[in-house]
Amino acid sequence: MSGLNLDGRDRALWVGLLALCAASAAAYLLWALPAMPETVPVHWGADGAADGWGPKGSTVFMGAVLPLLVLALLFAVPRLDPRGEAFNRFKGVYQGFSAAFVVFIVVAGWLTPLTAFGAIPSGSPVVSLITFGFMGLLFVGLGVACPRIEPNYTFGIRLPWTLADPDNWRRTHRFAGPVFVVAGVATVALALFSASLPEATLVAALLVVTLGGVGVVALYSFVIWRRG
Repeated sequence: MSGLNLDGRDRALWVGLLALCAASAAAYLLWALPAMPETVPVHWGADGAADGWGPKGSTVFMGAVLPLLVLALLFAVPRLDPRGEAFNRFKGVYQGFSAAFVVFIVVAGWLTPLTAFGAIPSGSPVVSLITFGFMGLLFVGLGVACPRIEPNYTFGIRLPWTLADPDNWRRTHRFAGPVFVVAGVATVALALFSASLPEATLVAALLVVTLGGVGVVALYSFVIWRRG
């Protein structure tokens, strides 16, 4: 079966991520869940204020189960991808992305208990900084790494034209690098100023930056394909 060829350090990374997810799930189920009130915040607005509430039992999936599922999926992707062998040529990029994303999912799962316990005050910009800040840093990281991603079916800019033509894939990913870095820096800046911006303005700006960046890259790839 194709997939990542793991050495000792690679195995240590995945085992460490598994230990993090398992420890977080145990702490959530054995300590946080019993200690939380029956009704807890489950959704936050762009300004960081909780605007949705629900029973604490509904948070178990996000707080304890989802990180383990995400980790399992990320570990399995190179083994399920028909071009999984290509992942070995950008293994550091993929494993770095996987580690960062899993850590984010673990942290996001604790937003509910931390808010319920008062560790994150209502209306605090912490929630926006974590969510939008991570999104921005993810864009920056992907922008730096994009030129190194080899053609595959599950990770990268997967459009009909990039998947059909290796040259289109390479050119699109080289172009996407600086575009994603700029979009990521802009998103981090918006996260830093989220507390002082009207929610509608913040959401609109984030959509323009992120979807605009992705749209520009997709259009570039399409134009390459049309020009043959």
